[in-house]
Amino acid sequence: MMFRLKLTTALSVLLSIILLLAATLYWGTHRAGYYFQRSQLAYDTSQAYVQLSHDAYRHFKELVDIVVLDGDASVEQAELSYQKLQQSLNRLRIATNAEIHQVDEQELANEKEELEQIKEIEKILSEGIWAFERIMFLQRRGAEEPAQKVLETVLEQTIDQQFKPIIDKGIAEEREELENAQRQAQHLLSDLKWMAAVTAIIAFCLALAMAIWLLRNLSTPLDRLVKGVRQVAKDDLTHRIELPGRNEFTYLAKNFNDMTQQLAQQRQHLLFAQTELENMVDTRTRELQNANEKLQHIDEGRLRFLADISHELRTPLTAIRGEAEVTARGKDKAPGEYREALTRIVALSNQLGKLVEDLLFMARSESANLRFDLSHLVLNNLINDVCEGTQALARQQKLQLSLQVPEQDINISGDRRRLQQVLLILIDNACRYSDPGGKITIILQADENHATVTVCDQGMGIPAAELSEVFKRFYRGKQARDGVPSGSGLGLPLAKSIIEAHQGTIGVASTPGRQTRVTITLPVLSSEPLAADTAEM
Repeated sequence: MMFRLKLTTALSVLLSIILLLAATLYWGTHRAGYYFQRSQLAYDTSQAYVQLSHDAYRHFKELVDIVVLDGDASVEQAELSYQKLQQSLNRLRIATNAEIHQVDEQELANEKEELEQIKEIEKILSEGIWAFERIMFLQRRGAEEPAQKVLETVLEQTIDQQFKPIIDKGIAEEREELENAQRQAQHLLSDLKWMAAVTAIIAFCLALAMAIWLLRNLSTPLDRLVKGVRQVAKDDLTHRIELPGRNEFTYLAKNFNDMTQQLAQQRQHLLFAQTELENMVDTRTRELQNANEKLQHIDEGRLRFLADISHELRTPLTAIRGEAEVTARGKDKAPGEYREALTRIVALSNQLGKLVEDLLFMARSESANLRFDLSHLVLNNLINDVCEGTQALARQQKLQLSLQVPEQDINISGDRRRLQQVLLILIDNACRYSDPGGKITIILQADENHATVTVCDQGMGIPAAELSEVFKRFYRGKQARDGVPSGSGLGLPLAKSIIEAHQGTIGVASTPGRQTRVTITLPVLSSEPLAADTAEM
């Protein structure tokens, strides 16, 4: 009777431990599911913030296009982007409400604060949209300066100082919640391991005490249980305990196996979810950053190109129209007069075509769509050919053109037509800004890595204060405008774009009243054969 009482007591205690362990496992599984769901909701909310930020910036960009460019297509796009913005706000609100229904009392206050934050975002967006409506109202009334000030206020204060910080704060908070959920899940797993180890030790002690009375009849199952516990304590969750028969030890072994299996599955799920979530967040963030940078670059290039065209095409178009109107009003003019007028119109058209070609080249170079036909070139021959073609121009200006080229061939990889264009620009500038009787010297030198071309004239020179401006589009110094009225100011910027596209450099040094020296540096070819004759840059 005593033995049975002790055995029953020991078994009852052991059974209680097993039930406690099962309850702990159930609780741990429930909490693990909670943390996993919490992580997913935090991720969804952070993605909603990111999408809201993207749609808001897209909508503000469309509104800026409307007030700056006054385009009908931009109005339709702004309406579509506004609908997407409202959808993003709804998704963010739904995600936040889902978090409120899912979180416990400790986090409920923080989630309710997020609803207030969403209301603040809606208020900021409404103020921004209202401000753009006021800008368009002011523009319709002709108040351009007040409209510009309102636009600057919206961009600097509403978007940069109010909207962006609150969006960044929301994303940071959601990521912090995500990290907290993952950290708590890890703590839960550690606690479960600790409880399993403690339970196993207690079970081992009880089994050892029972082994004193039951001797060899219980030694085998006890040994196996102890071995299983030790394996789990060593973090081996793949170990399983196999016991024959239908008794308390078999039941214990089965629950132990289920416990280790569930722990292994939960840990695997948590690790996988964590890795996948981090990868998705990183990938999406990089994609959004790259897309935003590309859109900004394209938009800036487009605005600059339109501004350049409208500025530079006005003068030749006005001249062509004037010639045509004067010719059309004449009734009794001689054919020779008509021919002279048409000749002037053709010359102006050629000038206009060259200007358009240079503008397109500059736009392509800035948008990374510039194409070059690369080939193996001997720089000595290229310079000789260009100098022979410009001798007549130098003689016309009563200038002496001197060439200093080494006998050894200097090999480069480049676009022959574009490099000729650069040399022609530099020689033409030297001729235009040199006094009659002067001398223009072209020097070619090379070392192991680079070839250097120097064009030196004895002209009016460039003041030191203007040297930093000569590579800006349409810039012409006062002395140059007074001495040579004609010119577009695109020559040196065009040359700089071509040289830099060839991985080279260009620089200007000048002594006012004495000389100007333009130096070009290009990489020379190694002894290896050229990989391809045609490439895109």
